Amino acid sequence: MKINNNSFELNDNLSVIIDSSDNDGLIFVPGNIELIVDIENYFGKISINKITISLVESEFQISKNNIESQIPNLDIKLLDRYIYKILSDKAGLAYSPYTYFPNYDFTVFEKGRRPSSLDWSMFASLYVFSCNVLPQSIKVELSLAKFLRISEENFKRFMKKIPQELFRKSGHIDSRGGDISLDAENLIKEYLGEDQSAFDNNPFLKFYSEVDFAWGLIIEFIFFGLIFQSSLLLIFS
Repeated sequence: MKINNNSFELNDNLSVIIDSSDNDGLIFVPGNIELIVDIENYFGKISINKITISLVESEFQISKNNIESQIPNLDIKLLDRYIYKILSDKAGLAYSPYTYFPNYDFTVFEKGRRPSSLDWSMFASLYVFSCNVLPQSIKVELSLAKFLRISEENFKRFMKKIPQELFRKSGHIDSRGGDISLDAENLIKEYLGEDQSAFDNNPFLKFYSEVDFAWGLIIEFIFFGLIFQSSLLLIFS
């Protein structure tokens, strides 16, 4: 994957080029297809804004039948996860969404101490944040357990212990979803002090809904479908 910049800070935009050399089991790009993907760092989430599909063959090789036979072989359902994987590589940009979560000491969970109400509130907000910014195919529990330096089993145990007056879990324990309470918000904003506006402005810190995500997927599928159609029209116009 070729990247047009060496950094990916908050609100930055990147253009990445993906071709068949990137095929690793997460995605599959036919040998004569190239993707140009425009992404944005949106509050820590890798947001895919645009995908352009082009052919790397010469104009003498291009034919309508050739393109139509290759497009169905293109598999980019896990494109967001692939880009996340590459950008997270410590040998590269070393991107981490947790860089954009409010700074907090979570060692109370690692060391097995008794969490305070603020600890639980920040823990719940961190969970909600992860639900929003991590690719859907990545297990939130596993990612957060690694970040907090605890076992996945302990993470699930902590999730069940969050006081109900601070966090309400929606859906199954292994599914994403939930929202922090107003009491939790107030505790976090009191802790952040002058930085509380950053908390209020971040859309990923307070709640996550599978319904919202499903609607977002529908929009993305429609968007990607239009891109496919537009790419073919541009080639043959």
